[in-house]
Amino acid sequence: MRRLLAVLVVAAVPVAARAQEPADHPFKNVKVGDYANYTMTSKVGTFDAKGTITNTVKAVSATEVTIEMTGTMKGMPVPTQTQKIDLTKAFEPAVVGGGVPVAKSDAKTEKVGEGTEKITVGGKSYESRWVKMRVTTKTQAGDVTMDLKTWVGKDIPLGLGKMEMTSQLAGMTMSMTMELTDSGRK
Repeated sequence: MRRLLAVLVVAAVPVAARAQEPADHPFKNVKVGDYANYTMTSKVGTFDAKGTITNTVKAVSATEVTIEMTGTMKGMPVPTQTQKIDLTKAFEPAVVGGGVPVAKSDAKTEKVGEGTEKITVGGKSYESRWVKMRVTTKTQAGDVTMDLKTWVGKDIPLGLGKMEMTSQLAGMTMSMTMELTDSGRK
């Protein structure tokens, strides 16, 4: 069960923000060492879990940013993932490479709604754009369809303020909420 949850967490996090144009790219002005911490609550079937995720900027060039995602779920580490983000293109992690399971070219994303909203996360208020999406892909645990709602913004550290997800996998329902708790520079 922990392995299944870790696979889904790693699959969901990279699709957390969707299609911000290069001028509004949330990674446009980041520096090496910038980080964003998130709390995460998940439920798979009857299994409840709480955890943390940290996204840290590891490298920056004029055209690309490398981030590393680390975290824990129920006190156990989730697999570390590295992702390269192209600053010359709209920020759309669902199609960015980096070896992240959902980032494979066979992932299909469909926008099912969007709007704007002021959110308060990590003790600060931000203007955000929310997007509802449906993502279908294959993971190590099988085919998965995820319904996501994300709140992203150019002033939110590393772009993502909040995410809610539900999915069905192997006959089980999974729900997950992730929210920015703090950010800074190491």
